[in-house]
Amino acid sequence: MIADPLFLAHYIEKAGTGTLDMIRLCRGAGLPEPEFEQRGNQFVVTLWRDWLTEEIIGALGLNDRQRKAINVLRKERRLTNSKYQEVTGVSRATAKRDLDDLVGKGLIILTGAGRGAYYQVPKKRLINGSIDSIGKKKNGS
Repeated sequence: MIADPLFLAHYIEKAGTGTLDMIRLCRGAGLPEPEFEQRGNQFVVTLWRDWLTEEIIGALGLNDRQRKAINVLRKERRLTNSKYQEVTGVSRATAKRDLDDLVGKGLIILTGAGRGAYYQVPKKRLINGSIDSIGKKKNGS
């Protein structure tokens, strides 16, 4: 009902075209796709920003291999242990230590187990045991 007058007044092109543009633009910017949901009589759109800034990465003291992993994840969205080994040239054990450290700092999450396991950057910063706004671990450390 609202879209028709906005279309007639030339404020919008037509109903529904903006959602596809938002998805395309978010993908192009390397951000997660927006989430669309109906909450009662409201239509809610959640746009995600890149919370993993250089300031946060710098404050955590990541090694060059871990920084490389974050860059790969930004582009490819998923990273396996074997891909990490390939990109960084390290052993399986070193890859596991590096990736476990990133998980412990709340920068990435592990999904799955065994050969199907992979790592992702969460859409939002994790709350429990994650880092605060300046990159320091919460809970007093």
